[in-house]
Amino acid sequence: MRGVLELGNADTPWQLTSRHLQLWLDGNLRITGRSPCWWLCITAPAALWHGLPHSTTGDITLIPDQAHCPQQLGRPLVHMLRARWFDGGTDEAAVVDSMVWLRDALVEHQQRLHDQLARCSGRTALRRHQTLLRLLRVQHLIRCNIDDRLDLARLGAIANYSPTHLIRIYRSVFGETPCEYATRLRHQRAWELVCGTGLSVCEIADALGFESESAFCRAFKHAFGCTTGEARRGLHARPPSPDCTSPMAGNPQASPADGPALLH
Repeated sequence: MRGVLELGNADTPWQLTSRHLQLWLDGNLRITGRSPCWWLCITAPAALWHGLPHSTTGDITLIPDQAHCPQQLGRPLVHMLRARWFDGGTDEAAVVDSMVWLRDALVEHQQRLHDQLARCSGRTALRRHQTLLRLLRVQHLIRCNIDDRLDLARLGAIANYSPTHLIRIYRSVFGETPCEYATRLRHQRAWELVCGTGLSVCEIADALGFESESAFCRAFKHAFGCTTGEARRGLHARPPSPDCTSPMAGNPQASPADGPALLH
């Protein structure tokens, strides 16, 4: 809800910024707040989530995800927890009703993922779900290592696919290749650092791993069609469509560097 959390699973660390939620269903999750922050974590065994009453006839499968938390989900959740637990309202029926509401709200919020699930290959719903989980692990690893060069062989091994098959199935589900996704994230981070922080261009270039400030400026101009100064002066209210062949994209073949729902 405020500040930045550091999350980690196995050897993969990442950050969760304010007004974002993390739905995690894949093993243990470490949560660390190294600076003052407010956050909310709800955790329960997988069997409990699956055993909740059905309030809808649709698919109620929860899918691991990190996304922006809309006010229509965040505010009622905070009020619900304050009323149910902190103010003494702990009767079992009310708790079950609250958990059913939370599950259904999360499922509705994940409609984008359920649309992607429908595009996954597999003869059965279970196979399609397993395919999506593999691809989401790849996507998560890319997000956690956007400053590193993309190793398609490593990503393919994580998903148990060959690099060629990974590119093909990833594009069919998400509409872009792993390299294009990584490039889009790098461009987005570069734009946010230039337009949303007070860091000098030299500091930004260093943070993004460029050899020099001039190298970063050339890559930025090539990617967005404007200079860092023009971007900071607001001459472009929103980032132009970046050129995914720019030097900022990197070389896609080079080498890189129990289920909580987390609201932050």
